[in-house]
Amino acid sequence: MEKKQLTGFIDKYHLAGNANSVRLDVKDKTLNCNFITDDQNVVGSVSMDNFDVEDVTLGVYATAQLTKLLTALDVDVKMKVNHADGTAYSINLSDKTTNVTFMLADLSVIRQVPAMKQLPDFNVKIKLTKDFADKFVKSKNALPETENFAIESDAMGTNMILNYSTLNTNRITWPTTPEGAQVDLKATCFSANLFKEILVANKEHETGYIEVSSAGLARVSFTGKDYSSTYYLVQLQAN
Repeated sequence: MEKKQLTGFIDKYHLAGNANSVRLDVKDKTLNCNFITDDQNVVGSVSMDNFDVEDVTLGVYATAQLTKLLTALDVDVKMKVNHADGTAYSINLSDKTTNVTFMLADLSVIRQVPAMKQLPDFNVKIKLTKDFADKFVKSKNALPETENFAIESDAMGTNMILNYSTLNTNRITWPTTPEGAQVDLKATCFSANLFKEILVANKEHETGYIEVSSAGLARVSFTGKDYSSTYYLVQLQAN
């Protein structure tokens, strides 16, 4: 397989170090991962087709270490899973000259990911284009200490607001066009840091959307050539 196929998948759940311990499941050549970030502000799932590895469950405790090991390998890699008593205990990743061994963790030390049992209605849906992603990342870089962004919608239009507050603050605001009818949504805040990493990790997507509910939940979803990813962001309280 191409190494970038695996590293791209990892980036989509790891989110620059925000979700480090995960369970990976391979079934019928589809790789799946459900995860929760360490701060519990994002729950998500990523799946990738055409992953030519046997059906197996892998406990990855230290994703950061796995990504470092992968840097030692060339563009094309092979993956072998090592088992003992029916349980995978390590994986070997190799190119033409180099072999890397990564030790797996017992699944009992991997945090359980809560199921999204009942979702609220989503009031605002915005398409995530390349221009949108570029605008958000550049704006976040201009205000690097910013913790939140908000989406606000009323009869005057729908706005993205970086560094929203009820107080006077430095902020960046720009209009965006939602899908469907215009609806009212009071300013609802989510993690700017995590949303930026989500956009960066899914930069090669073919379609993407963010949907926001007045109940305080956002759903961010992407589809690509051979993958799909979904992220649920919980509302942050603005100052």
